[in-house]
Amino acid sequence: MMKFVSGFNIVLVGLVVVLMATGTVHAQTDEVAPSKDPAVFKAQLLQYTQLTRRNLREIQALSPDDSAPIDPALRGSAHRAYQLIRAAQWGMGVAIQQQTFKDPMLVLAQKRAEQAWHLSRYPVDYTNAPRPEYISQSVQNLNQALRLVQQILVILP
Repeated sequence: MMKFVSGFNIVLVGLVVVLMATGTVHAQTDEVAPSKDPAVFKAQLLQYTQLTRRNLREIQALSPDDSAPIDPALRGSAHRAYQLIRAAQWGMGVAIQQQTFKDPMLVLAQKRAEQAWHLSRYPVDYTNAPRPEYISQSVQNLNQALRLVQQILVILP
């Protein structure tokens, strides 16, 4: 009987460890990984542009009435766009650090990505602001961030 209980406990602990590891792996897949590879951060910028345009349309369609909550899908989408610009900006920074001779165009692109990253925070962090202010600031910030990202995409090879 004692061997059965010990064996059962070992199996139970093993299952818990496997389930915890699986949960950690799934949680990590939601994060956008930065990369120093120009093809990766350029793709992230393109994804950011597409997603941010859609988010802008959804934010502009919001009711100015504070009583209606912001759709969780919009919150998730705004957070995903924020992750994309953050990862692209970080990847450019790593690429710059590893260069023997600094590429001034990449430095300029990285600075603009950093500005766009900060602008992209508003729709994620200020969902509790008064709705008219949230809509106005989000639209203004995201439009400016999109202009910066468009400039980056022209600058990058």
